[in-house]
Amino acid sequence: MRRNLGFTILELITVMAILSILTALSIPNIYAWKTGYQLRAATMQIHQVLQRARLYAVRQHSKVIVNFDPENNGKLPGKYIAFVDNGLNDQTIWTREPDEKLLYRGQLKGNVRFLKVSFAGGIPRLRFNRLGLPNGFGGHVYLSGAPGHFRGIHVNINGRSRIVKSRTGAMGTWD
Repeated sequence: MRRNLGFTILELITVMAILSILTALSIPNIYAWKTGYQLRAATMQIHQVLQRARLYAVRQHSKVIVNFDPENNGKLPGKYIAFVDNGLNDQTIWTREPDEKLLYRGQLKGNVRFLKVSFAGGIPRLRFNRLGLPNGFGGHVYLSGAPGHFRGIHVNINGRSRIVKSRTGAMGTWD
């Protein structure tokens, strides 16, 4: 009677082939999951920044600006800041001065990009007043990740923000 002490080479090759196929099939799913995760994380982070800026404006009876174009060059580089506007220099209302308190600084990571940022007058900046109300009629921040991944934040006229998503990223498709 012969005892089997291990696996044959054919059995080992078969198992390795099956594992290789499963690994190859799972890599695209991991990439899509990672991109979706980065987009959800960025959306949540910006949503929290907007909520905290509004809350700070109400609690401290001050104006707080959230600027998605910190360099003021008309481009959306993926950076954003929130700061207290002390109102001392009317020429630079949307620009942070050295004496103005910085509340938050952030930057988008991975493949996440600003698709569109528009508040009162179509500008990529928002100011909450002492009552927590935004300038103008509110606005939106739309983000994109990999193709087919879109999320955003709507800010209404009362300053309340909510997360929305879209399948195409086109105007009128955000719910």
